[in-house]
Amino acid sequence: MAITATYLSNWSFTVPGDLGAEFAPGVRVLADCGADGLRLGTVTGATAANGATTVTLALDAGELTANLAGIWHGNDVPDSLIRATADYPGAVELATAAEALAGTDAARVPSVAALRQAYLSWQRDDAGRFPGLIPPAFNLFAPNLALPGTVAFSRASSAWRLGAAGLVVPAAINVPRFDYDADGNLLGLRLENAATRINTIAAAPVSPESVAVTAQAYTVSFFGAGSVVLSGAHAATVGGAGPLPARMRYTFTPAAGTLTLTPSGDVRHLQVEAGPFATTPILGEGSQVTRAADVTTVALSGIDFNTSEGSIYIDFITPPGLVGTTEYPVRLDDGTNSDHIRLMRDSNGFLHIRTVKGGATQDNLGLGAAADNTAMKIAFSWDASDIRAAVNGIFLSKQITGSKPTVTTLRIGLNSCDTTRHLAYFPRALTAAKLQAMTL
Repeated sequence: MAITATYLSNWSFTVPGDLGAEFAPGVRVLADCGADGLRLGTVTGATAANGATTVTLALDAGELTANLAGIWHGNDVPDSLIRATADYPGAVELATAAEALAGTDAARVPSVAALRQAYLSWQRDDAGRFPGLIPPAFNLFAPNLALPGTVAFSRASSAWRLGAAGLVVPAAINVPRFDYDADGNLLGLRLENAATRINTIAAAPVSPESVAVTAQAYTVSFFGAGSVVLSGAHAATVGGAGPLPARMRYTFTPAAGTLTLTPSGDVRHLQVEAGPFATTPILGEGSQVTRAADVTTVALSGIDFNTSEGSIYIDFITPPGLVGTTEYPVRLDDGTNSDHIRLMRDSNGFLHIRTVKGGATQDNLGLGAAADNTAMKIAFSWDASDIRAAVNGIFLSKQITGSKPTVTTLRIGLNSCDTTRHLAYFPRALTAAKLQAMTL
């Protein structure tokens, strides 16, 4: 019921009695100005005297008029008059479903719909399983720091990685690498193409060195707070990022010719390599050094593989740049390019789910662009009727599918330089809702 009010001015009125507590500063007010309409405002002050309370307002729009007849305040009306803005610390906004589930805005209150979705979502347990879903027939979960027994891993050279303590540590020939970031967070299984460090002195260079370059992209990287002056085929001074584990990376395209590198101060693990981004440090002194590619495969005959349908979930970080050709974070094939099901990132950075049988493309489901060095959660499934996919909690689409290829091998990180945290294969085609919930 409206409180009887008497008009005083364009921004003030009186109400009978001592109602100062009810009209405290910050209280929202709805004023009924009769034929002139309704006005919304916020109390800026209230003074009680001689049996009445004088209230002043800051109106959202318009002014009070002499036709003022009544006032509602607070929750006197079905729709609350509280305004949720930063100006009123006691009021908060509702989070969207994505914000509530992904935690992108902890200051917002989850809505009932968001909480319901959180309850229904499939969240991984400590073993990388999704409670409520059928168990995966293959499950590579990097926090375990071990590959499943069905994985065949090889690398024809030793390699190096950044450890949890922020130090560069070795991995022997054919030993997989679980990499960390500079803050000590586990990134996942590091999978890289072959790369060659073209400078010969790397660990702690103190003298200039000249290397032959062509007119293509190169990247210089090093640890330490020193600097490296580039001259000759390209001129630049590259300042260090700071002590280990901070690493400076500088990409450039020189003229064909001789590039001279002159280190100064604390420069460690200096690396010059062809390509648009820095790969992991390549150690060894006195000559150019090549790190072999990481090769990770699974024979489908060794797992419970369904030839008619299936689903794959992958949680990975895209490479720091495009490798110049098609990358395959995960691929099922027959050992050739004739028959395969693959998640691919093309030379322009766009993701696709593609199936090929007998050399002919059957399906090509576009998933949009994937930025460099970006965490992605993708789940996709296939069966006799369609192929469907979800990316980072968003169900994208499905399409009628063509003939299914015959495949024998699962390949992880083929022709790529990414980091895989979790890869699971399910021998059933999961529903769109499940795919979406898994990738939240």
